[in-house]
Amino acid sequence: MARKPRYRNEQRSGDIQIQRNIIERFLMQVKDFVKKNRRAVLIGALCFLAVIVIVVIGLIVVDGIRSRNEARFEKIVDEYNRIAPSGDSVKVTAVIEDLKGFIESSRIGPGRSLGYYTLGDILHTRKEFKDAARYFILYAEGNGATVLAPLALVKAAICLEEADDLKGALVVYRRLEDEYSDSVVADQIYYHFARACALTGDLANAKAHYNKVINTYPESTFAQRARKRLFMLGAR
Repeated sequence: MARKPRYRNEQRSGDIQIQRNIIERFLMQVKDFVKKNRRAVLIGALCFLAVIVIVVIGLIVVDGIRSRNEARFEKIVDEYNRIAPSGDSVKVTAVIEDLKGFIESSRIGPGRSLGYYTLGDILHTRKEFKDAARYFILYAEGNGATVLAPLALVKAAICLEEADDLKGALVVYRRLEDEYSDSVVADQIYYHFARACALTGDLANAKAHYNKVINTYPESTFAQRARKRLFMLGAR
């Protein structure tokens, strides 16, 4: 029997040899470059190492600051939760000032933004509605992509309503409809927007938004409320 030609195997072997030669030539070029530019290569390597060290140290420092800020924020919140049930206005005010100071001094970590949201809740509880709305809006402006952002704006609008600033509340509700109509709190947005419209006498918009809640979120508790409100509007 005649032997099969070995042409393909020899061709593959040649390909491997060519690839190996290319790698070898590259390594030789690198070696020659290092020999000719030893000082420059050494300086470059040292600079690269220095940059790595600086970056690592920076990350360690930032992480340390972040951890300290989070611990301080948690301590302030724990202090408020401990004092609030007592109704001691002086101590609560002291905690509020401490939280404001933390917000002003904090630049790293989530504590600053969460401080805005927490301060909004505390001030709302104290019926300081205008200031509460301001802090809720500050939170939303710095954290627009978070789940809490639309909820913060809903709370801001409600605070403005409670501060008898219905016009300002409607501005926030329109912003919510424009920016967060597909958020997890969209049913709340449409419901409260409808309610605010009804308060201004804009019954057409009120009915339209109540119906949007009912048709889009039929299982929502806000849909149940919307049905009652819509019935009351129809009775007018």
